[in-house]
Amino acid sequence: MFSALPATAAEPEPGVKAELVCRPEAAPGRVLCELKFVARSGARVVWADALVTSAPEFVRPLRARVAPERFKGAGSLERKLSLGFVASQAGLGRVTVKARAVVCRGEGEQERCSPKTEDVQAEVRVGG
Repeated sequence: MFSALPATAAEPEPGVKAELVCRPEAAPGRVLCELKFVARSGARVVWADALVTSAPEFVRPLRARVAPERFKGAGSLERKLSLGFVASQAGLGRVTVKARAVVCRGEGEQERCSPKTEDVQAEVRVGG
C-alpha cells in the first residue's frame, strides 16, 4: 500500500527564472544578447540552452551551439548563454527565445530534477 505525503510536507518543485537582455548597437552588424538562468528555492541549473522562436526582419539569429565548456566558470545557481544576431539595417523590435533548462534539488538518491521551459523576450535596438 502507498501513502501520500500531505501537500504541506512535500518539497516544492525546483524552479528557474530566465532573463534576456540585448545590448543596443549604434549601427547594423553584430548584435549580442545574454540569456541568464537563475535557480530558485535552493535548486541548481545543471543544463540549459535556448531556441530563437521569433526575431524582427532586420535582425537574423546566428546559428551557434553553446558547448558545455562555456559553463565551467559559472556557478550552479546561475548560467549565462550568449546569443548572436546580425542586423542588416537600423531598427527597433523584439526577439523571443524559448529558454530551456534542467533544474535539480537534493543530492544522491534524494536528487530530483525536472525540465523547465520559459518564453522570454528582449528589445533589440540598432541605430538611433
